Amino acid sequence: MPAPKLLFALLAAVSPLLVAAQSTCTVDVSFAFTECAPRDRFEFRNASSAGQPIQRLRLELARSAGRLYFDTEQGGAGVDVFQPFQVDSGDARLAADPAVKDGDDRVELVFQRFEPGQRFQFSIDVDDRLGDSDMGPTRVSGREMEGAVLTVVVGPAGSAGRELQARVDGANRARVQAPCA
Repeated sequence: MPAPKLLFALLAAVSPLLVAAQSTCTVDVSFAFTECAPRDRFEFRNASSAGQPIQRLRLELARSAGRLYFDTEQGGAGVDVFQPFQVDSGDARLAADPAVKDGDDRVELVFQRFEPGQRFQFSIDVDDRLGDSDMGPTRVSGREMEGAVLTVVVGPAGSAGRELQARVDGANRARVQAPCA
């Protein structure tokens, strides 16, 4: 086969593969927790492909190693310091502030807008239920967040969305990654 025809045949065979590789759709949502007494910081990033906005996030602390919970009121379930839910920064917008009561071990966030490339950060006080915590019950340390469950619902507004989960690791991070449905 002459060289130009061989080159054309090769390009024809490879082109669909290149297009498929470039158009791969992914869901990619990350979470990071930082102990920042008195307000602990929770940050979420949507690094998904275009068309994959986050509709809802839920963080459940009940299965965390420290059996963590939110301390939002003075004299309530928590110890010493308390801090209610507060949006800190980011491009994403909540549909409404969540109701996080003192002693709750989960928070659900419903978004008006949380597009790919955007992030969302909030703060609140978190305490642990361990009798022998290395920094006491008012500070989350080490692997105490490990085991918490992050649930993410992604998809266009008005759709049921797709629910995906990840567990928080020993570095206080979680990441949901999957091909688009």
